Amino acid sequence: PTFSPSGNAVAEPLRVPSPTPLDKYWQVPEFVLTERSGAAVSSADLKGKIWVVDFFYTTCPGPCPAMTGRLTGLHEETRSFDDVRLVSITLDPAKDTVEKLRTYAEAHGADERWLFCTGDKEAIYKLANEGFKVSAVEHAGGSEPITHSTKFILVDREGWVRGFYEGTTEEGSKQLAGDVRRLRGERP
Repeated sequence: PTFSPSGNAVAEPLRVPSPTPLDKYWQVPEFVLTERSGAAVSSADLKGKIWVVDFFYTTCPGPCPAMTGRLTGLHEETRSFDDVRLVSITLDPAKDTVEKLRTYAEAHGADERWLFCTGDKEAIYKLANEGFKVSAVEHAGGSEPITHSTKFILVDREGWVRGFYEGTTEEGSKQLAGDVRRLRGERP
């Protein structure tokens, strides 16, 4: 306690600690993909936005439906945030054409803030493994033809990776939603 000149204890003002800023890991490399609309979308187009990235494919028999469900919830929760984008990148560009991605996006209620992207397979796998540092491996002829990370990646307005979140759990989704809000409060 602090004491007044007369020797009486004086209550100190309540100090609310400000949240610790999210770590900055690395900047995402430049890329250009094709969005479900057929338009090119690049890392430069996302500058000034907060974005959440996931790698998936529409015929995934494993975690993708749960991950897309979690992103659908985040999409609804951030509907009024014009500075937030969701970026789902297919790991199966041969099958996930722009038409198929458009149908998939519509089935999940995605608007223009939720991008569904495809492109050159080699470039996508390089972007996943080296750019975002999440695992993506193709297994020809296996029961699951693609094994991939179930992490959502949070990227800030300047293209810095700021966090990784488990994409199949409620806890991961809640933490991600909270950190999206934290980033929105940061000064660019």
